Amino acid sequence: MKDALFGLSRHAPHLVEVPVDRIAPNPNQPRREFDEEELRGLASSIERHGLQQPIGVRQTADDRWQLVYGERRLRAMRMLGRETIFGILFTGDDDEEIAIVENLQRSDLNPLEESDALARLAERHGYSHRQLAEALGRKKTYVTMMLSFQRLAPAIREDYPLLRPTKAKLEALAAIDDRDEQLRAWEKLKRAEMGPLPASPAAPAAAPSRREPVSAPAGIASSALPARTAKPVFQARDVLRELQAKPQSLSDTDRQALADMRSAIDAILAAAGQ
Repeated sequence: MKDALFGLSRHAPHLVEVPVDRIAPNPNQPRREFDEEELRGLASSIERHGLQQPIGVRQTADDRWQLVYGERRLRAMRMLGRETIFGILFTGDDDEEIAIVENLQRSDLNPLEESDALARLAERHGYSHRQLAEALGRKKTYVTMMLSFQRLAPAIREDYPLLRPTKAKLEALAAIDDRDEQLRAWEKLKRAEMGPLPASPAAPAAAPSRREPVSAPAGIASSALPARTAKPVFQARDVLRELQAKPQSLSDTDRQALADMRSAIDAILAAAGQ
């Protein structure tokens, strides 16, 4: 099963050195979120220790390639300005399976991405929960739990990056068959996890506190950034506006941090053509 899943019995991959600017992304990439701070950390590690594990590629034309797996490593190498990267060459149509399994075994996916990846494998090949578990080296109960997340309401999936509840909490939500009841349970969880809104100065001191979900910063709904990136960006913007409206004394560390932020923002805007 494992050999068939990876295509190892049908193909003999070998190592190649590929120009990074000739590698197209994998349209079947199961990972949708890429944390910029993690990418910078990976780039720093590669710069210090070198690339420890090659990416997977497949040749599409003369000197043209498509990524099979390893997008984080490829992005980190681009961040470092490297011209080439070592990759394992695959020659079959099994790139989606390889990308999914490689990400699953490296724990590179969030629970909903992992659930979607397992569901695609099961649907594409008709794998049972037990067959998936054997192929991935997981327990059948784990695979069953992950696939249960397919029953989560779309609104829960959309909100997930802002809250990121544990797998156990997602499993409890998925066990609720009634969609309306599931959404009510989700709202209750959000209130419990995100806490109450800050008290209004005009509110009476004796007024009972209400646990309401914290609203997203203004403008975040129209952002093109991933949710996990957009939220801290817009929160930082609001904090800076407060500092501007009410100036405070700054330490040398504060000044350096703000200067670093200004440089980073200028570089991002320049790269985006703003």
